[in-house]
Amino acid sequence: MSVPNKCSGCQRQLHKREFLRCMTCKSTYDLECANVSYKLFNIMKKKDQWSCPECMSKKPKTGNINTPIRTSASSGSMEDSAPSPTQDMNITHRRQISKPTHETSFCEQDCSSPETSTQNTKQDDMVTELKQYMNGLICSQVDSLRAAITELTDTIRTQNSRIEKLEARVYELENRSNEHPNITSFEKTIAGLQAEIHDRDQALLLNDVEIAGCPETPNENCTHIVITLAKKIGVDIDEKDVVSAERAGPPRPAAQGGGPTRPRPLAVRLTRRATRDALLRAARVRRNVTTEGLPGASSAHLCYINERLTKHNRQLFQKARERSRACKFKYVWTREGNVFVRQEDGKPRHRLRSEEDLERVFPSI
Repeated sequence: MSVPNKCSGCQRQLHKREFLRCMTCKSTYDLECANVSYKLFNIMKKKDQWSCPECMSKKPKTGNINTPIRTSASSGSMEDSAPSPTQDMNITHRRQISKPTHETSFCEQDCSSPETSTQNTKQDDMVTELKQYMNGLICSQVDSLRAAITELTDTIRTQNSRIEKLEARVYELENRSNEHPNITSFEKTIAGLQAEIHDRDQALLLNDVEIAGCPETPNENCTHIVITLAKKIGVDIDEKDVVSAERAGPPRPAAQGGGPTRPRPLAVRLTRRATRDALLRAARVRRNVTTEGLPGASSAHLCYINERLTKHNRQLFQKARERSRACKFKYVWTREGNVFVRQEDGKPRHRLRSEEDLERVFPSI
């Protein structure tokens, strides 16, 4: 049997071989439109004798036309009771009919249409199959729902257990903190040790200076730049006085708009501390020294010679300058790697060693 294109009921494509063809109108229906389950379809033996609902509704209903012929007496009585021509012929007159005998009932049963009995049997089978299918579907859904509820209950019970353990642990930690009131002293000790470590790191840079603003060129000689700049501010040094001179930090990306890139500072380590102090004193006297005459300088720009600070002190110095501008402090400076501030002339100076000192010295903004 060739597979048709569309279902006559829902007009959808029939992509499977599970369909039914009406033996009267030859129309094809899928199992859903035919109201036939897949299991019932498989057990149907005569699929070619199936009739669609539309053809079943058009078939006339069967009556009692095959009943045995009554006797003449009964016929005469019926003729006597027939309505006159003057009466309304559209009215059906019924009379009491005696209960049929066993023989008559057997005759009527034998004379009934076999096709009607077959259709009734099929409908009963379909209803039974549908009830069984619905019962099985409901049972499976109920089982899956019970399993999901059981799993969810177990999950909630597990989470509650974990929460109770966490609460017990937090309670234990809180009790421990109450049992050890010296935690504050421990924190102060740790802060003091950190400050001592920062001071030792800064002491390792006592022979270093940082030069900012010098132009940066490829394949440059940093030692020659340092010697030239020192002679420009009035300090004579030799190459033997310079242990190392190099650019600090990674290369900086090009500026937006094609402008010149800001040069990286020069980190210079000298052999003696006296030479470093001489450079810093000369730089404080000649504050307006420029890069004119230095190697690779295309134009004159200001350059600065300062103490080299550790990362911690450099960040602390930057925050101190920002706070000073906001709180109108007049002086912020560094000496021997230490950061100092003073509000104005005649006021005491304050040394800053940590973030707590910033909060203590500067009023809240």
